Amino acid sequence: MGICLRYLHERPLSQEAVNDSFLKVFDQLPRELHQIKAFRPWLRKLVIHTAIDYFRKEKKHFFLTDAAAEEAVHQDTFFDRESVEEIMRLLNNLPPLWKVVFNLYEVEGYSHDEIALMMKIPASSSRTYLTRAKQQLRILITAQNRTMQ
Repeated sequence: MGICLRYLHERPLSQEAVNDSFLKVFDQLPRELHQIKAFRPWLRKLVIHTAIDYFRKEKKHFFLTDAAAEEAVHQDTFFDRESVEEIMRLLNNLPPLWKVVFNLYEVEGYSHDEIALMMKIPASSSRTYLTRAKQQLRILITAQNRTMQ
């Protein structure tokens, strides 16, 4: 569920992706059992790909205008320092496509070429989205630090 929540904003959609992932596990496991070297990494990859599929299906609803992205930067939110919830909230302030690329590259360790294949975007767009996500996170962290002082 944690993996799906990193890629999908809405909890019900994340739950749907988790359920779909387990259906895929039960469907694919008997066929691929001899190919699976380690179950946990295989399951993780399957869940990530399922969440990405859901993201792509819902992508038309996720795009923000520049004004909405700017508003997200100036959102006032208070967090406990050094908490995982704080980081997730900061990431949730990013436009969804930037967040997905950030998670795939920084958290999951995929290359830009792999992200491009998964998301069906050019690798250069993946690099651009990652750069913009990092810039936006810096702004959000700076704004948060000012409000906490």
